[in-house]
Amino acid sequence: MILLLAQLALAEDPAPSVETQVPPATEAPPAPQPPAGPAPAPAPAEAAEAPLLPGPSVNPAPKPKALTVTHEGEVRAVGSLPPGDLVVDPEGATLGQGAVLDSRIRFGMKFAFKGVEAHIGGDFLDGQLAGDAWDIRGTEDARHRESLDPFGPGSSTLRHFSLGGRLGPVALEGGVVTSHWGLGMLANDGSHDPEFGRSDFGDRVIRLRVATKLSQTMPLFLAVAGDRVIEDESADWDPLGEGGEEAWQALASVVYGTPDAARGGVYGVYRNQMEIDRERHSQVGVLDLYGDVPFQLSRAKLRIAGEAASIFGRTSRAQSYNSRDGLDVQSAGLTGLVEAQHVPLALRVAIRGGWASGDTDPDDGYAEDFAFDRDFDVGMVMFDEVQGAVDAATYAQLTDPEHSGSAPNGAEALVAEGAFRHAAFVQPVVAITPIPWLNLKVGLTMAWSTNPPQQAFATYRAGGNPTNHLGVATSGYDLGTEVDWAVKVGDIGLGPKEFYRPALLIQGGHAFMADNLGGGTVTMLSAAARLRW
Repeated sequence: MILLLAQLALAEDPAPSVETQVPPATEAPPAPQPPAGPAPAPAPAEAAEAPLLPGPSVNPAPKPKALTVTHEGEVRAVGSLPPGDLVVDPEGATLGQGAVLDSRIRFGMKFAFKGVEAHIGGDFLDGQLAGDAWDIRGTEDARHRESLDPFGPGSSTLRHFSLGGRLGPVALEGGVVTSHWGLGMLANDGSHDPEFGRSDFGDRVIRLRVATKLSQTMPLFLAVAGDRVIEDESADWDPLGEGGEEAWQALASVVYGTPDAARGGVYGVYRNQMEIDRERHSQVGVLDLYGDVPFQLSRAKLRIAGEAASIFGRTSRAQSYNSRDGLDVQSAGLTGLVEAQHVPLALRVAIRGGWASGDTDPDDGYAEDFAFDRDFDVGMVMFDEVQGAVDAATYAQLTDPEHSGSAPNGAEALVAEGAFRHAAFVQPVVAITPIPWLNLKVGLTMAWSTNPPQQAFATYRAGGNPTNHLGVATSGYDLGTEVDWAVKVGDIGLGPKEFYRPALLIQGGHAFMADNLGGGTVTMLSAAARLRW
């Protein structure tokens, strides 16, 4: 019987922020091999920051005497040309996806009256509209690239349905909220633009949160919260269907700073999760540290930011050969960003990097793989497209009745939608805005695995010797190098009070794969037309 090692990780953020929630980051690796849940690995400068004090904050603005209503949203259409000839398994199956068009409408409204604020919003028509679906069997992919149905599963998502206010020195919030902490390494709301690629998800919970200011002279805040997880990397609650995973979280955080100055914080999370079978169980803790410091120079701006997290606990979500009753979780990850902006030249130079621990011994009773949030970008091809497709194809093989009588425990966690995990990367980025409505950007991503590169099914079939998805033995840790570029036209305010921001974003990614990932060059092209307000 094939056993799969899957690690559960989680993360949560409860700064005094309505947008802040701390979701878990999950990890699930293979077991027949060294068994195998991220500021974005420095998230892009223009989109990596999470507001610390939105909504009914600890320091509220003067209470409006009348009802005020604000709204925001985005209409997005993305045309993509995936690498359709990409081979995804040892039998020679290919991705089989040609040009495809997908859409998403995101809309939200806020109502404020006498210090009380209500927030409602969600995504609609989120899915592939036309073109060619991929040929990988199964429906585990959360983007559902196996179908052309903008009204199908996951096409409508409630992101906000919350009420907040104040009771003396305490800010209260309850309802459905999204979650973002720090650079988005573990808790990511999916609403921050990546450096390259796209954001498609967002961690969501039903939360009750209490926050207060700890000092009258410093911007120091404490928040505690309890969550019922709706969706993140390790859980997907479906109360109207099969139920899904049942995950609860308790969390606390201390945050220092304001959105316009140096800021940072620490949070801790305890998570208790039952799998769909109501037999496998996980109890996991997370400790996450985050800091973000800007510097103003004479003609330039400098920013240094970082995030580090450790995950620990016990899970029976998956087992190894020598630990059939569960595994001890011991994993860690970190990411950082150094960025400089030359204001007169409208030039930005950044160096991003990240590291996620890997599990080098599948039989020692420990789950050491670490995964970043799936909305944390590391390039746009090597992980998002190649690894995401290979993981989905691996799950299809592991659940194929011709290969196994039943799916291995934890196999579903292999399908991680291209999340960066058990790997390390370095990415320098250069961007310039020669005129206000034109931005040009190029980046180089170099990546290495932190455990022996391998695919679960092929490695099991090779007797446990590390083997990639083509059935070829691997050596070393090199994954390859990727060149990404982007051209953005527009994205400037138009209309009354510059309320609308139309933009066209054309991107390309070219991954030069190491032999451990099959070798060759893999290219992904996309064009996104969007209107934000």
